[in-house]
Order: sequence, then C-alpha cells, then structure tokens
Amino acid sequence: MIPIVERGEKPGEVRPKHGRTLLARLEAGRCRRQRALMSGLAVLACLLGGCAFSSQLTPTQPAGVTQQLVMRSLERALAGLDISRFADRKVWVDIYLQSGNETFVKAFVAAWLEAHRVHVTTSEPELKLRVFVSVLGTDKNEKFIGIPAFQAPVLNIPTPEIAFFKRARNRGQAEVSIYAFDGPSDKFVERTPTGVGLAKQDDYTILILITFTVSDADKRDH
Repeated sequence: MIPIVERGEKPGEVRPKHGRTLLARLEAGRCRRQRALMSGLAVLACLLGGCAFSSQLTPTQPAGVTQQLVMRSLERALAGLDISRFADRKVWVDIYLQSGNETFVKAFVAAWLEAHRVHVTTSEPELKLRVFVSVLGTDKNEKFIGIPAFQAPVLNIPTPEIAFFKRARNRGQAEVSIYAFDGPSDKFVERTPTGVGLAKQDDYTILILITFTVSDADKRDH
C-alpha cells in the first residue's frame, strides 16, 4: 500500500515528483472509490434483476387463473344444490347476482339447470325460481419472508425481491341459493339450502429458486 502523505510533506505542498498537492491526491482517491462502488452496484443489480428485463405478455383482465377460480367455485356451488324437486318440471328462472359478468352468469346458470333436467320456460311455468348468486369472487393474501423489491441507490435501478419464503394464497368462492314460488299464484313454496363452492391456487417460492403451485382450479366437476 502506497502512503498518500509522504515523509516531510505538508498539506498543500507540491512535490516535483507528483506535481499534485496532498488534497488533490485525496480527492482523486475518493473519486476512484466512488467509481468502484458504482460499478459494483451496477454488476449486483444486473445479476439480481436480470429477469426483470425480460419481455412479458400483458395478462387479460381479469387474469386467466382468476376466471378459473370463479368458474370452479360457481360450478361447485351449483353442484351442492338439491334440485331434485325441480327435475322434469317446467320452471321460469330469474337470476340475481351481486358482482361479476351478469349476462354470462345468468346464461351459464340457466344452461346448467337445463343440463340437469330442469325445463326452463317462459310460458305457463309450474314454478318460478329465483336464483341468488350472493357470493361470487376471489380473494388473495401473501406471506413473505425475505428482502422486498427496492430501488438501487445512486443508479436508481429497480432490484427485484429476494424471497426466502413466499406464499401467494388465491381463493375463489361462490354461494348460490334458490327460492321457489308457485307458477300460477306466485306464492312462496320453498327455499333450497345454500350451495357453497370453493377453489384454490397457492403459489410457493422457497430460497429464491424453488417454485411450485398447489391448485384444484383445473379439476372440473362432471
């Protein structure tokens, strides 16, 4: 290691050998250290954030997995209904829901009833069915242990999160009930127990590199 201050040298004194003052050499050394630090940070950011620069397709809204979770939970909620008392009878159906694609959900529920021997009609029905889809949606929560994403200092380069353990828990849920009324008199007859449907997809990341998914969204009820 070469000493910055030579024997007998005073601050501000110029020596012919170097042609620079002590203060100038101190400033030059500081600049070199800053450049070395910035270069190191740039290399680290590139190593950690290499995947952040890859091109990705823009997901649909709502995302495909969200649509899967919604449909599986709706199918399972309908499957949980006891509709044996409506089979082989002419019924008029009206469907109510709080959220979601109203046109699609109404068409799907009506088609599902038809597929299960319930004759949907608008003329002279024996029963009038009011189907309430009271719950239809998804929930998500995360558990994360690691270093969150941040902006690298000086270079202002985004650095991705470093996950020692991460779990993204996605749930789809639906609740459906049917109120039956007499066709000619419009008097209340009965109400079915509420059908509840659940679907899940959990995404895990362990020690940055190990990733896997636990899901039942692709298991269709027949």
